[in-house]
Amino acid sequence: MKKSFKRIFSVGWTNFKRNRYISFGTTGVMVLVLVLFAGLMAVNFLSSQVVANLQDKVDISAYFKPDISEEDILGVRSELEALDNVKKVDYVSAAEALQEFKERHAGDATIQESLAELDFNPLQASLNIKANDPAQFASVVQFLEGNKFRSVIDKINFYENEKVIGRLQSISGGIQNWGFLMTMILAAIAVLVTFNTIRLTIYNQRQEIEIMKLVGGSNWHIKAPYLVEGGLYGAFAASVTAVIFYPALFFISPKIELLMPGVSLTSYFLSNIFQFLFLVFFIGVLLGVVSSLVAIRRFLRV
Repeated sequence: MKKSFKRIFSVGWTNFKRNRYISFGTTGVMVLVLVLFAGLMAVNFLSSQVVANLQDKVDISAYFKPDISEEDILGVRSELEALDNVKKVDYVSAAEALQEFKERHAGDATIQESLAELDFNPLQASLNIKANDPAQFASVVQFLEGNKFRSVIDKINFYENEKVIGRLQSISGGIQNWGFLMTMILAAIAVLVTFNTIRLTIYNQRQEIEIMKLVGGSNWHIKAPYLVEGGLYGAFAASVTAVIFYPALFFISPKIELLMPGVSLTSYFLSNIFQFLFLVFFIGVLLGVVSSLVAIRRFLRV
């Protein structure tokens, strides 16, 4: 068995070397596919970080009527914090809201003078609510609008932020869908190119295949070298991809950090280097073997 596998691998390696220019071109196309796939992984990571940061900044605020006591508001906060879909609830008193408003408009003399003339605080106490997922804000609002809290809450700004929340969900879903579509297109290109290469190899070796059949060669010994050849295309392409991708990361990552502080592509892909390399090699070899299987079933009659 060991000798048989050694011979099969040897023949597959010979096929890979024999058609040097075709092998180089096929490997190059597969490298392009895998580099684009790796780039797509980087884009997905960056987009997920952007969406996560935006989602973390999105909240809804429930404003309470002026005559509601702080104790009642804190009671509402406690009930909100007990909900599974609520991540965080911050209480902002009317006095704190007024102070923040003054600081935000410190350079506007008109606003400062207008506030000084008032003998009461025009701002309301509120609860700023963050959900675990923006899709859960609607259920939080439904909870707040229930009969139990209707008498104490003046308004909720969810409907003002609803478009922003919906847009974030749309962006997140769109990135995933387009990423999957791009991956499928690239995989189809790689399979098609490798398929044609294996087809040419089979055609060029048709006399050798006839001789092997005449001397009693098994179907496995005839077909297996082409599977090895396809796998070698994927393995070499994955190796070249890793050699190109990681140095490129060290060049690109600092520039991205200038635009997105705290987001490091280098740290992410170094901390997941074994998973990334395994995935790239697995996809490369899988594409090569699948392409060979299709070509063998279509063109190799044994």
